[in-house]
Amino acid sequence: MTGGTPVFPRFTVPTQVITGVGCLRQLEGIIAEFGSPEVAVVADVALDDAGVLGRVIGDAMTWRVAGLSLIQADPGVEVVEQAVDDARAAGATCVLAVGGGSALGVGKAVGIRLTNDQQIDAYEGRDRVTRRPAPTIAVPTTAGSGSEVSNALVLHEKSRDNEIVVRGQGCEPRVAVLDATVLRTLPRQPLVYSALDALSHAMEALWARGASYFTTSVAITAARSIIDRLPTAAAGADGGLNASGANDAALQELLEASSAANMACGNSALALVHALSSSPAVRVPHGLQNAVLLPHVARFNESYLGVEAAALLPRIDALYAELSLVPSFESIGYGAVDGRRMIEASLHNPFRSNNRRAPSDEDLAGILLRAGATFTSRRSDDRR
Repeated sequence: MTGGTPVFPRFTVPTQVITGVGCLRQLEGIIAEFGSPEVAVVADVALDDAGVLGRVIGDAMTWRVAGLSLIQADPGVEVVEQAVDDARAAGATCVLAVGGGSALGVGKAVGIRLTNDQQIDAYEGRDRVTRRPAPTIAVPTTAGSGSEVSNALVLHEKSRDNEIVVRGQGCEPRVAVLDATVLRTLPRQPLVYSALDALSHAMEALWARGASYFTTSVAITAARSIIDRLPTAAAGADGGLNASGANDAALQELLEASSAANMACGNSALALVHALSSSPAVRVPHGLQNAVLLPHVARFNESYLGVEAAALLPRIDALYAELSLVPSFESIGYGAVDGRRMIEASLHNPFRSNNRRAPSDEDLAGILLRAGATFTSRRSDDRR
């Protein structure tokens, strides 16, 4: 209830999803449907280095790359605005975003800015984008963020204690193309961290206040697929089976499960894992940060889970053991992680209040201590 008015859950997936091994061959026709021969391409820089981007766009016949922006991890406002300037200068009216969460987020931001005049951070918040974004087509190359079906994008500014989040109806890509062939050469570490990020999306949908029958059904199915398929995919990255195409079935299911997980949490909204991982001051890759937090937040929420959802928790513990991943910031090799900054960031993040079990700061400190975060005294000149 809000102000005496009932709040009823909604479940929508506006993005058209095209899925299956080899479905990238449909890309030519998809772009043609938008009637936009000048296409701005936004991609992770590593994909260009690895030759994956060339394989995605190499068969273009009826469209041309009108501006190429290569994106590093955790982009900020300046990166978006430069990509927009390049796209406009090239006359682009459509965006093709290829990569993980960073590139897909910038791609969505470019789509917004091609039709909206203010700098991207002016649209921070929900439903502040006034004009429908230019058509954006998303090709995810990690089975993780699910950004290809999300109406949200996240940007990072070092001067802030919380992320810039722009979201709203119409900000999602028009089409997502899910083809496991782009995962074949993904190294083991980013494959695992991305998939565990997707698992955190599925699990967060189970203890979110915004959960519904629909989000729970999708989330449980997605979580089971990730738990079942990730060990095979991780072993295939090490042993060459992924690169050979022999593991395409496992990779395809993992990719589809990551999108389904985002469909669930995109409708329920996220919760405590993502509230805690929202501080730009913590320089741990987003997927790995969520992977460390997930088992500890899951135990905090265990009493609020149904039977099927609770049964996933010991399976997650077993998965981590099989992957030889210790869910502790002390063990992952990124140095000390400041728990106070994480709690401070959560205070400004709506995902904290969306957690079904309401946490106190003391609860969060306990979770973070178990996750290996540090709580050193803050110097007076560091206080904000």
